[in-house]
Amino acid sequence: MNRRENPRMDVKLKCHVAPMKTWPQGMSGVTENISRNGVLMLCADGSVGGQPRVGEAVTVEIELPENPVFGRKCIHCQATVVRVSEESGQPLRVAFSVNQMKFTEYGNPATQLCEMEASAGTVPV
Repeated sequence: MNRRENPRMDVKLKCHVAPMKTWPQGMSGVTENISRNGVLMLCADGSVGGQPRVGEAVTVEIELPENPVFGRKCIHCQATVVRVSEESGQPLRVAFSVNQMKFTEYGNPATQLCEMEASAGTVPV
């Protein structure tokens, strides 16, 4: 039984995940699909310094293709890790539930991360 509220779109875009509290490192990967309230990411590069935990709050930055009129944009999401799956010989898959999403200029991710956390009232400790 499919209990999804919003349709998923299969979209392959570069994305970066930054921790907000206990997870020591971020990670990079490619989106497998996106919906209005969720993102599924593949992390195949092996750069994960430990896995995120279910229930952990993170910031997900999804790079959008450059547009000649609007320039380079990205989607910044405040999200919660809802599933982490790693099968032998398969890339790590991480599913996120999106709590807040906004479109911003693509620039300095660290500066944008701080701005988003401040606006959400979740400045890291």
